[in-house]
Amino acid sequence: MELAKAVVQTTHDHLSYSQIYCYLGCPLQYRFKYVDDIPPAFTTAALVFGSAIHEAAAAFHQGRLEAEPLRVDQLLDVYRDEWRRAERVKFLNGDNENTLMEKARNMLSVFHDSVDSGSQVIGVEEFFEIPLGGLPPFQGYIDLIEESHDGCVTLVDLKTASKKLSQSNVDTNLQLTAYALATESMGFNPDDLTFRLDVLLKTKEAGMVRYETRRTADDRHRFMRLLYSVWNGIQQEVFFPRQDWGCIQCAWAKNCRDW
Repeated sequence: MELAKAVVQTTHDHLSYSQIYCYLGCPLQYRFKYVDDIPPAFTTAALVFGSAIHEAAAAFHQGRLEAEPLRVDQLLDVYRDEWRRAERVKFLNGDNENTLMEKARNMLSVFHDSVDSGSQVIGVEEFFEIPLGGLPPFQGYIDLIEESHDGCVTLVDLKTASKKLSQSNVDTNLQLTAYALATESMGFNPDDLTFRLDVLLKTKEAGMVRYETRRTADDRHRFMRLLYSVWNGIQQEVFFPRQDWGCIQCAWAKNCRDW
């Protein structure tokens, strides 16, 4: 136990949203991934697909920032490059590389055509770091920061999803709350900002849905309490399996069975 505790201390130079999300989803998976540093047995095609789409979108917005927006075929090139870097890809639900490439083509075309040309990009993949007393700093990147023609600043997170979200899902989305917390360290007043989820749908007919929301001081304070609670669980080595539908896609399933 003491050895595990020492590893926790030395391997956590920062906290991130991905870590918090992983711990809340399955504390034992968190241990395998972030404490024991066990490589995943595979990477699901869905995860590779989402990451590749995300990289293509980031490249497009970077092009907008530099007044050189990319064409759809160039976005597909970014997607392909990201896909080729993936290792040990596991396909599920009848997908293969070709079917996902066609899906990416349709989705990136919809994404390209849906962008509001009237808004100005003022930041892409913006790094932030939030000092936390007694904890490693909370770090991350904001996908996109836009300013509208009337001066309204919006922070955007891009997601791919198989279905539309409810507004309540958006209003309680922890990623956007993390963004809100970060804006204070970036010189913004979070109460003056709009937050948006851009959801690129992986449905038979691709689509883009944008959901706007706000975050209050209470939302930000609650997220801070969550950070401290998760860190306390990690420090106390509270690592237990959480069995649900996601287990079938877990790259540490064998480690879990042997636990």
